[in-house]
Amino acid sequence: MPSTWREQYDRVHRWMARVANEFAPIDEQRVDDFYAFFVFCFHMKDWLKADSALNREIGTAAEALVNTNQWLRICADVANGSKHLKVGNPRVDSKARVEKRTYGFDTAGFHKDAFLSRDMIIIQASGTQWVAVEVAKRCVAAWERFLVECGLLAES
Repeated sequence: MPSTWREQYDRVHRWMARVANEFAPIDEQRVDDFYAFFVFCFHMKDWLKADSALNREIGTAAEALVNTNQWLRICADVANGSKHLKVGNPRVDSKARVEKRTYGFDTAGFHKDAFLSRDMIIIQASGTQWVAVEVAKRCVAAWERFLVECGLLAES
């Protein structure tokens, strides 16, 4: 069976399920999982452009979406940075990256056994930090809106 855009879309959703697993350990493997998610999510546009069953205008519109949607722009820079080390023409920040961070909390007034720190996976770009799973969710939502608008997906 020939490959279609839907194959990549389903792959993005499988990776989304992996990175959204709140019980997964926060370690380097999880950082790698986020990088993989952003690479597959970014390349959704290439699958829409390359699918010969689709009108070429959909591929052009997909490219425009990646260049204008805040979350997909971050996704593009993270994906390209992970592939090429340096992003030649960044959409947001040539140094956008996924990082594991430990955040400490003031536990004054809480039980003596309250946690003092928490590990998180974040996206660092343009001096701002975002929770990586929230960026991933917004990227998927952007693609879903686009695919519904193009008539490729039914509204959920």
